Amino acid sequence: MTHQEIKTTLLNTTGLIDAHTHLGVDLSLYTSGHYPYAATAEDHSVRLAHTGISFACCFPWAYSLYYTLAPYNNGIVRRAPRSLSPYPYAFENERLCQEIYHAFPEYAGKLLPFPFFDPQRRVTQQVAGLRNLAARYPLFGLKTATSYIRSPVKALLRQGAPLLDFAAELNLPVTFHSSIISGDEWANVFDIIDVIRARPDVRFAIAHTCRFNHKALDLAAPLPNCFVALSALHIHCDLAAQNNPTTALPPHRFPSDYTHPDTVLHNLTQHYSHNLIWGSDTPAHIWKSRWRDANGHETWLNLACPPTAEADPLRSLPPPMRDTIARANTLRFLFGDHSE
Repeated sequence: MTHQEIKTTLLNTTGLIDAHTHLGVDLSLYTSGHYPYAATAEDHSVRLAHTGISFACCFPWAYSLYYTLAPYNNGIVRRAPRSLSPYPYAFENERLCQEIYHAFPEYAGKLLPFPFFDPQRRVTQQVAGLRNLAARYPLFGLKTATSYIRSPVKALLRQGAPLLDFAAELNLPVTFHSSIISGDEWANVFDIIDVIRARPDVRFAIAHTCRFNHKALDLAAPLPNCFVALSALHIHCDLAAQNNPTTALPPHRFPSDYTHPDTVLHNLTQHYSHNLIWGSDTPAHIWKSRWRDANGHETWLNLACPPTAEADPLRSLPPPMRDTIARANTLRFLFGDHSE
């Protein structure tokens, strides 16, 4: 299938779109005993059928074979000698497209690949690799998770700018992992907003609902190239209800009842209906892991979530609200002015 054929299908059907999922394997999570760590295209097909979602944007995971595994597991990110990946995500992005378009072509057009990138390491090689990938496969966006790879998001305004130039050239949107936790100097949500303001020629999504930070949500709202993704809403509501510092604390938090994710979703959609996009973060809608910040402080998380807990609140919305955040807004995020 060509990019135009898939785009036409997306525009001419009424199916809902999951804007945030992962496909492949993360060896760092697996070797460290964390969950989840993998998902296949066939796994996604089962989940989509179970939840009644028609399409899913798919990213690799944060770890790349370009990085040395053992130091990476201890928060030290450096190049692996004799790696299978000559630059960050070369191997993982190729495998992502091969799985969707070759191994499981029956899911091509339903699973929409978003290659990963690193904002500061081997940028020239990454852009060349992404260009080569786009010449062979339909791509629908780019993704980065700068917290995990210790790569500051503001590098995209310096040495990483060619990555955004490439996104603008091919009309590809970019999704950012976001953070508000003290000690995360790589994916701070306000740094992300600075990048978005500086690049009006690229469309962006801020994942994890800006960690419910009310100021960040309000700053993102008027930016015409900015969307806010509801990735893993259920477990982030659990964190907010616990006053966990990985989410905004009162009085900085968007006001809602975080013991009820369906209420939070409804309130957010009412306030930010024009730029909110729905995403499950499948299979990372659960998260059992540890994370070390720049100061060496460890945060342990053990967050459970039933298989349909992300889709259920979406289904509880009135149909016009549901279709706005899980289809209309997502199509604008994917294609911009998609009237052509």
